[in-house]
Amino acid sequence: MKILFLTAHLPLPHFSGGRMREFELIRRLGKSFEIHLCSVTKTWHMDNNHIDDLRCFCANIKLFRSAEDDKKDCSTYSDQMKKHASRQADQYISSLLRNEHFDVVHVEGYYLMQHLPIKIDIPVLLVEHNIECLLSLQRCKLASTKRERLYYWREYLCTLKWERIFWKRARICVTLTTEDKKSLSQIESRIDVKTIPNGIDHVNMKHELALSNCNSFLVDDKCHRVLFVGNFAYQPNTDAALYFSDLIFPMILKKVPNTKLFLVGNAPPPQIRSLKSNELIEVTGYVDSLYPFYRAADVVICPLRIGGGVKVKILEALAAGKAIVSTSIGAQGLDRINCKPVIIADDVSDFAKKVIWLLLNPSQRHKQEQKASSYARNIPNWNEASESFIKCYRKMLDSTCHIKN
Repeated sequence: MKILFLTAHLPLPHFSGGRMREFELIRRLGKSFEIHLCSVTKTWHMDNNHIDDLRCFCANIKLFRSAEDDKKDCSTYSDQMKKHASRQADQYISSLLRNEHFDVVHVEGYYLMQHLPIKIDIPVLLVEHNIECLLSLQRCKLASTKRERLYYWREYLCTLKWERIFWKRARICVTLTTEDKKSLSQIESRIDVKTIPNGIDHVNMKHELALSNCNSFLVDDKCHRVLFVGNFAYQPNTDAALYFSDLIFPMILKKVPNTKLFLVGNAPPPQIRSLKSNELIEVTGYVDSLYPFYRAADVVICPLRIGGGVKVKILEALAAGKAIVSTSIGAQGLDRINCKPVIIADDVSDFAKKVIWLLLNPSQRHKQEQKASSYARNIPNWNEASESFIKCYRKMLDSTCHIKN
């Protein structure tokens, strides 16, 4: 089977949940299928340095700078589409599909569908990591000014229009959560939607945690450690970190003054880096390994106010056997009835109260850690996720053959 695989970045380095997810899928699918990877990326220079690391999984890799051609008419596009526009990618993909035979086109995000011809005979599988129009609506509700609200409302309407257009062009749409599947089906009822959640590498997680050594600044028995992991180039993670550090963390310090907050992840913007002026907040930037931080953390938090899909950071924290406090948005995609290790708090004071409770009660924290480890054993692994995609590919091919016959 020959697959054209479109992504919004090279899957390496995998400093975000999306990159990690795509890497885990590609390296498994590449064992059985001929993968032609085409990435339209905003981080071209960094991604270009890792092409050789992926060649063993892909028959061909092509990298394009996003938004490189201002001659392309993007006036009707959503902002996310504009950020991933590329005339060169349009031309390359159109030529590739004309001159070579592909069995399936796999697209990671509606905003990349702009690079496919409007009329295409090859079955297209579209993965929606989030229902993006609903994220714009969440931002609209959180906006602090009338101008911001108007901007996000317009972005909601524009994104909704394009998502509906591209969903209809796909043979199958895949969501990462049942919540997103329900939302998509409510917006467009005639779409074939499948849910394939993110996986976790259970064996590697346990192995790496056992081998990891805590950095010297993490080893402080007098200090409690609260951890938030995120790619801060992604605005919802920045919003979550500021929301927690500005509103929730001060409440925690009043009750547990010997607490340190660790904000760990790629590309912290100036407003996140400025938090380092508080000696109780550590902003690390990109780190080679998250395992020492998971190992050292007393509580892992996920205070997201904007988002959809399954959060890889939550899956990792569960697999690491950590006590977790999250908003409802942060815990999307989990079995909320049986997922007792993730403590939900959507109110500022309630979030602070629950973190404080875990920090001051080691026995209760240990119980939560045991629940996390137990729950994690039932999280699907990446092999299972890959098999689910293979079933979708075969279903599309079978339906194509049926239509031709």
